[in-house]
Amino acid sequence: MKVIRVRKNDLGVINEILTHHIDHSDKRAEMPSLTYLEELLNDDRTYLLAALSSDTVTGYALAYRFPSLYASEYLAYLYDIEVAVENRRQGIGRLLVETLLAHLKLDGVKEVWLGTAVDNVEGQALFHATGALKSNEIFNDYTYYLL
Repeated sequence: MKVIRVRKNDLGVINEILTHHIDHSDKRAEMPSLTYLEELLNDDRTYLLAALSSDTVTGYALAYRFPSLYASEYLAYLYDIEVAVENRRQGIGRLLVETLLAHLKLDGVKEVWLGTAVDNVEGQALFHATGALKSNEIFNDYTYYLL
């Protein structure tokens, strides 16, 4: 098992993530264009990692780095992490999180945060096991659709 930071030349990996690992409720009718994906992956603030086993994607993580307003440091948001159902409980999620944290630390990030569903017990166990601290706050999720 290895984890790579996906770059624009990793088209097969990107395609596999988009077609096999994105939750159906998150998929749009039209896939992102190659130009859009290249722009996303050329942005050094975007961290798309893929876990590979024999060149097959078994999971991925997506995070974004940005400057803080209230401190002279960088923050990051772990936007998405997914491991294929048949590959869970094999340490892949842990490897993705640990690799992501190492990349972020090298780039000066001081704090990473994320959100997860209240009923995502497996995800919560992963975040706890990899050193994340759970806040005592409960959030509501809001979305603006800018059409």
